[in-house]
Parts: sequence; C-alpha cells; structure tokens
Amino acid sequence: MDIQLIFQTIKRNSRLIISLAFIGILLAGALTFFVIPKGYSATTQILVTQAKESDNAQSSEVQANIQMVNTYSVILKSKQLLKEVAKVYPQYTSNDIEKMMMVTSDSNSQVINLKVKNENPRVAVNIANTVTNKFVDYTSDRIKSNNVSILSKAYMEDSQKPSSPNHKMHLAIGLLAALFLSFIIIVLKEVFDNTIKTQDEIEQLLKLPILGTVNQIEKGNK
Repeated sequence: MDIQLIFQTIKRNSRLIISLAFIGILLAGALTFFVIPKGYSATTQILVTQAKESDNAQSSEVQANIQMVNTYSVILKSKQLLKEVAKVYPQYTSNDIEKMMMVTSDSNSQVINLKVKNENPRVAVNIANTVTNKFVDYTSDRIKSNNVSILSKAYMEDSQKPSSPNHKMHLAIGLLAALFLSFIIIVLKEVFDNTIKTQDEIEQLLKLPILGTVNQIEKGNK
C-alpha cells in the first residue's frame, strides 16, 4: 500500500473515523464525569534528622538520615501502626487504610511524603494527620538514634479540589480507543472488500491497458 492509497482509504472512511471518535470521547466523558467517583487527596511531610545533630552536619550523618528514610517509609505502612490508626476509624480496616496511602521520598532527601486518598476530603485529611501523628509517636518510642518530626500537616483547604479522576487522560484514552477501533474496522473492510474501485485495480487484475473511460452523465432538469 502506497501513501496515496492510505490517504484515499482514510478519506473514504472519514465519516466512520469521526463518528467513532465522537462516540469514544462521549462515552469517556460520561464515565469520568458521572460514573467514576471523585477522589480527594491529603498530603503530610515528615522530616528525619539525627537525634543530636551538630551545627555543621557531616556528610556521613546526612547519608545515614537518607538511608533511614527508606526504613521509616516501610514502618509507615507497617501493619501494627495501621491497626492503631484503624482503632480511631473503625469503619476502615488496616488494609483499607494501607490502600489509601502512598509513601514517597525524593532522592537524597530526608523528607517523607505521605499522601492519603479518599472519596471524602475531610476523611483524607483526618487519616493523613492521624497516621503521621501515630507514626511520630511510634518511632520515637522505638528508635532513639533519630528524630522524626512533622514538617507539614494536611489541611482541608488544600484538599477540597478532586485529585481524581483525571478527566483529560480519560478523554484521551477514549479518543485513542475509538481511533484504534476505527482502524480495525477499516482494515477488516479493506481485507474482505473484493469490489474494484479504481482504474489501476482493473489494470492490475486484467493485466490489460485501459483504452477509454465513460464518465457518468447526470440527467438535467426537463
């Protein structure tokens, strides 16, 4: 297939492509705006430092703190800690709370970011702050070599805007899915279509040159 034939095929099926693209965007929009529930997120930040840190922190101490961040990130999602949080929110189990949480930290950073997602923004804020407070108390009693402090709490005004679903991404997925479906339909139509549409196809099929053509003459008004 040459480029010209590809463009002719696209032009011939342009109505199908446009119709399916419109339907795909419409369905994706209906799902993302009316079916998929909205999600809200709340974020807290935790700082890890040496318990007795000098004014001029040594590079080795900073690296030790960074290594401890990985350990604390695991503790933050430990079953024992989340069970303590679940006692405050009996409507959720420790597994439910763990699924709401996302723990991250930037490379070479002593800060742990905790994000909690929930369908209710107030619940997301409350759980994020509760997990952080419980975590600070939990680690302070067990690890004496480091200080763990709350760098930033979660606030309701920062969580009022929905964080999910991602409308633009869902609409783009709907459009791409529709275009892919139209591509499959067009390919199947071309594969199973045995009709002759152009003079070149006649010459290729019969192996004979075309001597002349008869144009279609439309009837005039009488």
